[in-house]
Amino acid sequence: MVKKVVDPLKDGLWSLNRVYEALIDGDVDSFSGQCRNYSFIREQIVGAEQSLQKSEQAANSGLNSLDENIEILTQDEGKLEREKRSTQQDLDNLKTEQESNNKLLKQSEHSVEVARSHLRSARDMLQAQEERKHNAEIVTGVGAGLFVIPFVGWIAGSAMVIGGAVDLAEASKAVRDAEEEERRSESEVNRYSSKVSEYNSKISQTESKISQKHDQIEQIRKKIQKLKEQRAAVAEFQSNVRKAVHILSILSGRVSVVECQTGRFIHLEPVMKVMEDVMKVTGDIGGSQLLSDEDVPRLLNTMRENNRKLAAICNSSNNPEDEGYY
Repeated sequence: MVKKVVDPLKDGLWSLNRVYEALIDGDVDSFSGQCRNYSFIREQIVGAEQSLQKSEQAANSGLNSLDENIEILTQDEGKLEREKRSTQQDLDNLKTEQESNNKLLKQSEHSVEVARSHLRSARDMLQAQEERKHNAEIVTGVGAGLFVIPFVGWIAGSAMVIGGAVDLAEASKAVRDAEEEERRSESEVNRYSSKVSEYNSKISQTESKISQKHDQIEQIRKKIQKLKEQRAAVAEFQSNVRKAVHILSILSGRVSVVECQTGRFIHLEPVMKVMEDVMKVTGDIGGSQLLSDEDVPRLLNTMRENNRKLAAICNSSNNPEDEGYY
């Protein structure tokens, strides 16, 4: 875009410099009194106007392109913002579920401790019942089938053995139940431990996605800001070029009127006034952020110098002896 803007701008500045040089040169035919470079001056003014129009049109195209890019990036930013909010909601849900998982994990760990306590108690009871059975067998001699005490004692000994066997069976069942309870509780601990680990991974991945989207959004915002700054510079440049085109159209009209009226003279004062306006506007153009081309400042410096020379000639033309020369 910059090249399309700057190249016709430089052509226009060259034409304006040639106008200055032609006005300064003042090539007047000594016999007819007509200005020999009159047509050339008008041609250069028209050429400068056309060149600056091309530059202004290129700037306008650049503005349209910048507007389109800003619109696209703004839409991308909005899409990423929505995705970020959605991902943030996913993260919040994951954290809520993770809180539940942690709570259930603690409960299952507590259940394991309770189950192990029950198992220890059941094993202690089983051990006590085994010792009781062992003691009962000693009391009865060798077992339930040997009788070395009176009949009443026989009944008591048999009951002791039978009762001990029942208690032992119950104690064994209690141990098995406690072991099963421990296995179930440990299984729950493993289950919720896996869930907690899984959700930690999901949370980490989701946080990473949010961070990436945040970075993408920031990059897009920087691009949008840069494009907006470029747009402001282009808009200012376009406005100044448009002013220059308008002033040149006025200058072209004045020169044409002078030609129609006299065919011989170019009155410097009205032309000089317009050229001063042109100089001011082109100076504003030269201050644009768009212009990094080294030729433009050199052309503007040449124009300033020529403007001073022309102003000096204009001042000297106020002398009656010089009237009618231009």
